[in-house]
Amino acid sequence: MMPDATPLEKKAFRIDTFRQAVDGTFEPYIESVFLIVAIRYFAVGDAWLGLIAASKFIGFLLTAPLIGALNRSNLRRATILAALTVVAAAALGVGSLATTGTLFALAVTLATAAVSLRQPFFTDLYGDLYPPERRARRISPGLRIMMLGSVASGLVYGQLMDRRLDNWRRVLLVGLVAMAAAALALRELPQTPRRPRDEGWWQALAIPFRNPVFLYMQAAWMIIGFGNLWTLPLRAVYLTDVERGLGLSPAVVTGILVIIPTVVRFACNPLWARLYHRLSIPVLRIAINAFFMTSIPLFFLTGRLWVIIAAVVLFGIGTSGSPFIWQLWVTRIASPERTRIYQSAHAFLAGARGVLAPFVGFAVLQGLSFRSMGLISGGLVLTSALMMVPLMRRGHSF
Repeated sequence: MMPDATPLEKKAFRIDTFRQAVDGTFEPYIESVFLIVAIRYFAVGDAWLGLIAASKFIGFLLTAPLIGALNRSNLRRATILAALTVVAAAALGVGSLATTGTLFALAVTLATAAVSLRQPFFTDLYGDLYPPERRARRISPGLRIMMLGSVASGLVYGQLMDRRLDNWRRVLLVGLVAMAAAALALRELPQTPRRPRDEGWWQALAIPFRNPVFLYMQAAWMIIGFGNLWTLPLRAVYLTDVERGLGLSPAVVTGILVIIPTVVRFACNPLWARLYHRLSIPVLRIAINAFFMTSIPLFFLTGRLWVIIAAVVLFGIGTSGSPFIWQLWVTRIASPERTRIYQSAHAFLAGARGVLAPFVGFAVLQGLSFRSMGLISGGLVLTSALMMVPLMRRGHSF
């Protein structure tokens, strides 16, 4: 199956593909389940909704101090990934027992943050064990399996909560078992020898910011990230909330936010994997932005389901290419020993905007309509795409 791979590469591929399959059971939580339960079952306020929506990015925000602190340690990557996955599983267990909206919000926020905290370590794994010419192709099968798992679990979760909303507790227990299994597998991840670095976390974080290409890319990423992220939790509110939105059922909301875009991502994933190896990062970024720029305003344009479905299809095409550019782009500008540091700085900035964006989105929603916010987001994505044009002169190496 992988005749050109080393034994370490094959072992890492097997374990990481299983991990990605398990992450597929977690993805519907982030996209819909947590917010549906918070809105429909606990009726929490916008502040708690904002916290849940920001939870993924709280994890990203914490990656830089964690990576910096671990720079001076000999702690194995596999041990770190397994420990974070155990934290996520335990938090899901606490969340499944919650009797108040506050405890539920705090528990699921911790679970999602722990899952997100792992991301730079996986980028480090790919840079460490997968050759540059095979990286996108190696992670692509796992991504597709993750998408299939997301579709299957999203269907099950939606149906269970449609029958009886209180079934959300059982839904969270599925994730607990799956994440515990992933933690056991991640303990066996291989690793090449690595020398601990001398920098503290602040010094490590500063390294990428001395690279002008990294700085410019982050400025563009901040604009598109904010334009995209402040609308993500609003999509769940728009579809779920009876007073402010369409008041659709959990099964329909899960279908729109999880199943349809995931099916589209699954279909388009191999194409984006090939494009990653053939195109420069700026060209890829412009192509992905084109789909976001169209889909975000379209989603909030009307209350008609066919328009919303068309929007999520376009969004799914764009997000299908996002994992490659998100997880691998720093490998084109950073040396192998600094890949983890570069990706942690990238995730740190994503966390900063991701934590802020949902709260800003809910605050702005008090004075603007969903449609107006969608149009503003489309303009921000267009601005970010235009910023990529000067970088196209750098050539295929970037």
